[in-house]
Amino acid sequence: MAKSLIYVLSAWVVVAVPQARDGNPALAQKCESIELPHFEEFDVINVHSSSVFGYSITDNPTRTASQSTIDFCHVNVSLTHSGADGIVLTSIWLPFHDWNGRFQATGGGGLAAGYFDSALIQPVADGYAAGSTDAGLSLNNTILAGDGGWALTPEGKLNHDLIKNFAYRSIHDMTVIGQAAIMAFYGQRPHHSYYTGCSTGGRQGYLAAQYYPEDFDGIMANAPAIFTPRVSPGDFWPVVVMENIVAPPQCVFSAFQAATIRQCDRQDGATDGLISAPDKCDFDPKTLVGQTVDCTEMSASVVITTEHADVAAKILEGARTTYGDFLWFGNPPGAAFDGLANTTVVNGTIEIVPFSSGEAWMKYFVAQDPDLNTKHISFDTFESLYFRSLFTDILGTDNPDLSDFRNAGGKLLTWHGMADAYITHPGTTLYWDKLRKKMGGRNAVDDFYRVFLAPGVAQCRGGYGPVPSNPLAALVNWVEKGEAPDTLFAFTSSQGGGQVSRNLCHYPERLRFRGGDLNDAESFICSGRSKVSQGRDKASLEISTHYSFAYRSCDVTIPSAAMKYQGLGFKLEGFL
Repeated sequence: MAKSLIYVLSAWVVVAVPQARDGNPALAQKCESIELPHFEEFDVINVHSSSVFGYSITDNPTRTASQSTIDFCHVNVSLTHSGADGIVLTSIWLPFHDWNGRFQATGGGGLAAGYFDSALIQPVADGYAAGSTDAGLSLNNTILAGDGGWALTPEGKLNHDLIKNFAYRSIHDMTVIGQAAIMAFYGQRPHHSYYTGCSTGGRQGYLAAQYYPEDFDGIMANAPAIFTPRVSPGDFWPVVVMENIVAPPQCVFSAFQAATIRQCDRQDGATDGLISAPDKCDFDPKTLVGQTVDCTEMSASVVITTEHADVAAKILEGARTTYGDFLWFGNPPGAAFDGLANTTVVNGTIEIVPFSSGEAWMKYFVAQDPDLNTKHISFDTFESLYFRSLFTDILGTDNPDLSDFRNAGGKLLTWHGMADAYITHPGTTLYWDKLRKKMGGRNAVDDFYRVFLAPGVAQCRGGYGPVPSNPLAALVNWVEKGEAPDTLFAFTSSQGGGQVSRNLCHYPERLRFRGGDLNDAESFICSGRSKVSQGRDKASLEISTHYSFAYRSCDVTIPSAAMKYQGLGFKLEGFL
């Protein structure tokens, strides 16, 4: 693996790996004089490297390393592609102390391709050389990439080059640069290369496996936005529902969430506050109509109405056409509503707060209109916009063929929170099901690709369920020792201050209570298999899944209604 990264090395001399010491002039000189070779795929504009000593990591919320500071060589590279105007910024951190011989590329989130410092701290603290890139989306640090405005040129057209960067090109470029910087600084190549990312970063990982199957020995791509052209407009569905019916206060949504957990919690045999079998959940929001809930934000009690229940039902159900046909998955049973169906109270009036990435997708990628009024989108208009979105296939990663990645020896590990409202886990299991059919069945897929579902866990972390403690270590053991993970250990803190743990199951198996302490992972086993979809792909815009209201299993196929939107100028050309 990682043998396709071609660059000129003939003039370089392999030397011993340097051991850093604070203030070491020789080490600082080596760092600040790093030279990179010529690259065929892009043009380097500038390389700047400097020594960093005593960088504090104590404020990093995901920190697990024992040390409070790190020392590293910081390599900043700006580059451009032939025929493109944009400048791509890439950052590589090379640890001075105890480099573990590995490279870790990192991804982004939302509409940003990378997070730089916050993404690189933990890998370097763990001994990895690591890299991050903005894919050119910050427009040379003049805008916030996450706002999405980069998707349009000044003339209001889709920025094909930046979208291509965002889709797959820049992770590869950053990896090529990272490997070259490692060679220049340490005098040797990394013995293994890994990728880590979640959400958009998860999508980037899947695309890396598809487009550059030899870049990484192992890819950890969590909560991946695999079907981005469907996920992104689907994330805006709750706003459309509330705009067209009613916007409930969050206290009402919290009541629906709590009631869902109460009803569907027991499906795994244990009343532990976690829904492990959402496909068996048949909660009906109408059962709460007429109940009164305390509502702090309204400074009063609120009676749940039929309209409130209708809104909750449609959000749980997920995006639909005006004829009721399935478009995308809804809020997972037991997940909080406030991510995509957020509201706030201003002077006694309930106002809708759209999810920023979903709103930006509708404005910039779909309507291509920064001034689109997203507060007055009818169900008819949403359907039209949704089908326009399907033509942005470059950002989809639903190709169920990873043969090249498998043949190169790569391993792909994904874990996904089952209370993730932004990117719902059935999209990931749908992809697994499609891959299983395409690539020879479960055993064949298990050899290189494994998915783990985490009950009660939200987007990438958080929520109320046990979170995987060190999934990257499991991936490294799989890649380097051949120890394929059958479970992932996960834990969180209980309300009483103790620990709740689970051994997350290798999909399609699921957790089942066998008796004992509800907080102890050993009280649960992995058994049975979740039902896998029996869907068929009949056309490029059709999709099948084991989905109906509240994740009950059935086989639903979207009709080719989207075809009526062809020829309207929405298809992106020239990307593939």
